[in-house]
Amino acid sequence: MVPDDPWFGGGMDDSVWMEDEEGDGSKGRSQDQTSTSADDLQRPEESWMYSPTWPLPALEPLTTGHYVPMVIGNDSVGALRFNLSSDYRTTFCVTLQSVEDGVSTPIQGDVYLLTTSQYRLYEEIYDIAHGSWSFWDGFGENELDALSDIPPEWRSFSPAGWQTYRDVHQYEMTSEVTFSVSMDGPELYSSLFGGTVWQDFYLVVDAWDNTHDGDALAPGANVVADVTVMPSERTLILPPWTVPLVFFGAMAALVATPFILNSRYLNAGLGDSNGEVAATVPLMEQRAMDGPVEDE
Repeated sequence: MVPDDPWFGGGMDDSVWMEDEEGDGSKGRSQDQTSTSADDLQRPEESWMYSPTWPLPALEPLTTGHYVPMVIGNDSVGALRFNLSSDYRTTFCVTLQSVEDGVSTPIQGDVYLLTTSQYRLYEEIYDIAHGSWSFWDGFGENELDALSDIPPEWRSFSPAGWQTYRDVHQYEMTSEVTFSVSMDGPELYSSLFGGTVWQDFYLVVDAWDNTHDGDALAPGANVVADVTVMPSERTLILPPWTVPLVFFGAMAALVATPFILNSRYLNAGLGDSNGEVAATVPLMEQRAMDGPVEDE
């Protein structure tokens, strides 16, 4: 996603559309030609990053490692789409840096892991924040900033709210991050009206000031992201019901421990296991003496 592309991946700026309205014949140019021109003049990203082929092709499950470098412009977003398999544990390594005069310098940005439905909402928020939807002009900066006043568990109900996968895979204000993902089964999204939809995963490198409170600001420079993805086959996959079973067992043991200790304390010393009566300790008696003891 780039800030000068309000037409959902066309790579065209306003001047191109104005020329089309004037009837100079440029309207018949192919999208690839226009995207290349916009990319050469304004954007450092490659055309596949903001001008993908629609509809998006289905992906095979990720079973082999990959290394992908991306150049992301200021105030833009770079994303990679994956089909993650529950049979594999996937590790992501992301390093962010800026390159100037051949010198690499670490630079701060944000890294997120989103499902397809989460990424679609993230796209909408990006378009709204960059004025791509003219009929949403009333949705201004104050409304985006108001997200900080909403508790995290309610932010998904806000027009500006969006969440990451499992609410944890968000790594903000960082220049290097490594994390792993393991799934219990295929990732599906169930809608009340749309049924069940398969979910891909998007690894997002964020170089704009989004609606999260703790995210990094736009860096003011191009961001070079080195992304390494390493899937490893899982040898032992436990069914999902083992999680509540282990939790229930731990809680039961925690509750029963005081009663067991109290019972053992009360029963301690009540009798001998062999049935023998313990011998009494002889008492030392002292005679009462009215006077000094005389030797006999």
